[in-house]
Amino acid sequence: MSGNESHKETHLEQMLTQLRTRLLVMCASVGIAVDEACEALMSGNIGRASAVMDGDSIIDALETEIDEMALSLLVRHQPVAQDLRFVAAALRMVIDLERIGDEAAGIAERTLILNGVLPPSFMDAIIPLIHSEREFYKASVETFRCSDSVTALKLCSGEDESTQQEFNALHRIVASLCEGSQDGKSAPYPHAGMHAILICRALNRIGGHAANLAEHTYFIARGVNIKHKHAAAANPESF
Repeated sequence: MSGNESHKETHLEQMLTQLRTRLLVMCASVGIAVDEACEALMSGNIGRASAVMDGDSIIDALETEIDEMALSLLVRHQPVAQDLRFVAAALRMVIDLERIGDEAAGIAERTLILNGVLPPSFMDAIIPLIHSEREFYKASVETFRCSDSVTALKLCSGEDESTQQEFNALHRIVASLCEGSQDGKSAPYPHAGMHAILICRALNRIGGHAANLAEHTYFIARGVNIKHKHAAAANPESF
């Protein structure tokens, strides 16, 4: 290998490392946004909710930066095999991460609109969904950080569990709305109930995008796109 080829290979490795580092920074920033938005909702802390909304611009800036890095790497180095898969997956991952950030900002906005107050019956219905989606996101990021394709594959079917958790939360919210109406609390309840339902939707979408992150991790490691193939994904040999 000539000195020029060796230099180009070293530069490629450096750029790939930098791209991975910035992706992990974005993962951490989005994770903090999700955690802070959920904590603001559960505690009714509108100051915390405002900070999440203000911080959304940082996540947007990271998306732009990573996009530019990945495209520059493609043009200048034309990577192949797993390196190419990583860059392609990075371009997909930033979209999912940015959208998770948007959902976190949306939850924070609901907290502000509600002035930090959500009826206890609604909050009790939402809390299990909050816990499950936060853990799902963290697990998906960890599979990427550790390049754990085995766990990533298991997480790819996590959307089904998220949907069931959302259904359970919505069922309890609707039941509370009916009870509130019967108890003469119909005036404030529909307004809060609408926001509670929208919060459930946002949490479910966070889970959906987290499942996408796991799919991207599997694609990087194995070179197999399992999107829309969750049933077959249980048995990789079926591809």
